[in-house]
Parts: sequence; structure tokens; C-alpha cells
Amino acid sequence: MPLPLIRLALGPTNGVAHYGVLLDGAEAVTTCATHSPDLKPVTENTAHLTCRSCARALLTLTTPPHPSGEPDERPAAGTGPTALAHRTIPGHLLARCGKPLDNRRSSARRSCASCAGAVEALNGFCRRSGELLLPPAEPCHLDTGTLWAPEDRSDQVIGHRWNAAAGSGYCGRPLAGPTSGVLGECAPCRIAWEQAETYRQTIVLPRRRTLAASWPYRTLDAFGARADSLEPGDAYTLSGCPERHFVVEATSRRGDSHAVLLVYVDGEDRIAECRIRRDRLVAVERPVLAA
Repeated sequence: MPLPLIRLALGPTNGVAHYGVLLDGAEAVTTCATHSPDLKPVTENTAHLTCRSCARALLTLTTPPHPSGEPDERPAAGTGPTALAHRTIPGHLLARCGKPLDNRRSSARRSCASCAGAVEALNGFCRRSGELLLPPAEPCHLDTGTLWAPEDRSDQVIGHRWNAAAGSGYCGRPLAGPTSGVLGECAPCRIAWEQAETYRQTIVLPRRRTLAASWPYRTLDAFGARADSLEPGDAYTLSGCPERHFVVEATSRRGDSHAVLLVYVDGEDRIAECRIRRDRLVAVERPVLAA
């Protein structure tokens, strides 16, 4: 029977949480090779900080590679192809050691020792744990009814609506991310969101349909890039989602882990919000402007 991948920590409410399994219901084994007999399961909605090595291991386990293929090693961002080679996380321009990567194949003779250690730790974990029951990967498109928690986590009862254009809630409050289990919805957010949704359906959606229909006849520049480089007017695809996305609005604040996009999804004929990691590898199609 597959073992579920769970969060493990020394304390029940705070500290550092790791991803791992319980072997024989007792021995805790983590993806980053942290060993302690005191590691115990903890729930998702706690104040724990997630171990960065475990977070990257989870991305490796749950993200498929891009359909067009990816090299096993790339150079770090801002370096040349002969610089130190880093092992890639599938579907990301992020190394197993945590460094941001360049969208080029590495031709270096030397490889990063930290990446090699992370690979060995995860391979050893997989050998010991066997078949795993993995949590679902982050969804590409947010549901229409998605509510967000405030950034300061001061109110876990009221959910807010995300304004992709402003990078905050429709009420102006900074938000942390999608949440579940809230009992109510912020009234100012709901009112402003309903007005924005009416505009999207009556004005934005027909315009984007027309743009998508003309896309095959445009002169396009195609390249791979990080998700935080997307601009309004781009179209992109990414691993794990078969749809082509046309960017309407893009928000990527410095320091945020994710880029939030308002997109037209051609195959579903709808306007949707997407929340994807800034370092996600996307295949971009950008119209070439006439000289």
C-alpha cells in the first residue's frame, strides 16, 4: 500500500516542517534526510516554516517535465553555459540546490555538489519509502470561488477576493494565498469582484476570443522563460496543463513566491486567474512588433 507523504515537525504548532513518511507507523523518514526520533505528523494549517530542501523535493516529485523536453543540467542564472552545472527541478528554472537557473543547456564539466547531495537524499528516501501517495500539485487555474487569507493571518474566518491587477485583495488588503474552511467572505471584496467579473465577461472575454482566433496568423517570437517574465499580450504553456493561456494581466511583486495572472484559457473559453511559481518554466509566444 502506498505511504502518504505528510508534514513532520518536532513541535505541534511551530518550528520547521519537513515532508516525509512514517515507516511501520513509527520511524520518520524525510525527503531531505533529516533524522530525529522526535519528528511527528503535523497538519497543513500551522505556523511552521517549510524546510526549503523538502519544498524543492516536493516540486521534483509532483511536477511533470515540459512536453518539449528539458535538460538534466543548466547553468545558474547570469552565468555562461560552461559555468558550474546544476541539476534541474522538472518544469522549473530552479536548481535542486535552490539557485535560479538560466534557460540554456549546460556544457560544464563540473557539477554542483549541493545539487548532487539533494538528488542522493531524495533517491535514498524513495528507495526506503517505496510507492508514495503524493499530495496534488498546485492547480494551474484558480476556481472562480477561491478565497484568500490575509497576509498577516490575523483573521482566519473571513476570506478575501484576489485582485490580479492590484496585487492585493479587492478591499486593498495584502493577501497571503488561497485558503479553505473560512466561514464568510469580505463584503467589500465581494462587491468589487462582482463588478470586475461583469466587466470580464462582457468586455474582456469577447476581445480575447478574437485575439485567440487571430493568433495562428501572427508573427510570434517563441522562447522559454520564467513565469515572472510574462507580460500582458503573451501566450504561454507549461507542463501539467494542456491549455494555452493568453495573459490579460500579470502581477509579480518582488519577494513573492508566485506570479498571479489573469488569463484567457482558449480551450475552456473563459477568463481565469492563475497562481504559478515565479521560477516555473513556461513556453512563451510573444507577438513581434512591426518595425
